[in-house]
Amino acid sequence: MALKVHPFFLVCIASVLAGVLNLFSKDLLLAGLSPIQICLCREGVTAIAFGLILLFIDRPAFKVKIRDLWLFILFALFNVISNLAVFTAQDMIPLGMAAVLEMTSPFFVVVIAFFMFGNRITKNKILALALAFLGCILITGVVTSPDGIQPMGILIGLLSGVTLAAFTLGSKCMEGKGYSENTVMFYFFLFSTLLVLPFTGMGEIFDAIQRDWIVLPCILCMGMMCTLLINYIVIYATRRMDPGVVAIVITSSIIVSTLCGVLVFGDAFGWKDIIGMIMIIIAVAILEPPKSVKKRFGMDTD
Repeated sequence: MALKVHPFFLVCIASVLAGVLNLFSKDLLLAGLSPIQICLCREGVTAIAFGLILLFIDRPAFKVKIRDLWLFILFALFNVISNLAVFTAQDMIPLGMAAVLEMTSPFFVVVIAFFMFGNRITKNKILALALAFLGCILITGVVTSPDGIQPMGILIGLLSGVTLAAFTLGSKCMEGKGYSENTVMFYFFLFSTLLVLPFTGMGEIFDAIQRDWIVLPCILCMGMMCTLLINYIVIYATRRMDPGVVAIVITSSIIVSTLCGVLVFGDAFGWKDIIGMIMIIIAVAILEPPKSVKKRFGMDTD
């Protein structure tokens, strides 16, 4: 008998992996790789690894209609823009603010999903969005660093949130075209790789791999564990539950990211971080409370 795992639980796992991602990206930055090179490593490893997997388990997944290729390229472009926008924003505004602006993606997912797919905007979603967003603000410390803010940096940060939302909804859109999760996953990352490749110095990446032993393991872990697995879970879950709920739950990755920063890099940790984490945990609980709680209070999370 096949083991059935609830999509909500899988999204929680994906949020943990997304929080761990910063550990690998930080090491790669310290090793001398640029943001766009890190982006290429993530997308490239994901496309190659998943392509090899499909050769053995699902060759029909490679079949696509020529007239639909532009949609795959469009959503891949959203993915690339989101990555580059958040990296660019980090150079122009405080890191915490850039992270919070990227975390606006659930707002856009909820709104776009309402108009495109008819997903309801419930009180629980609105409350969860507010709590999650305020929790992110407290954890990143944006309220304590208002100086030196560039308006263009804020706009670029918001662009990362909008394009991340569009990419998240890509699977839901392609489902209507009859494509499987495997097909969507492979071509999204194949075209993401091809879009970034012309602007990246491959020689510098190979030099870094030869120079520092930690680079290759970080690239492989980041690509396999923190990109391929995360995105496959998101694509899988988006087709089986409300995309807005998926996007909100993923924001809990900031909790794992914060704890990693404290435990591994010795980052500061205070009462604002604790309150922020509690708020995000409550937001996730609101979206998928225990059945006994839903029955007692007549809660509707659809």
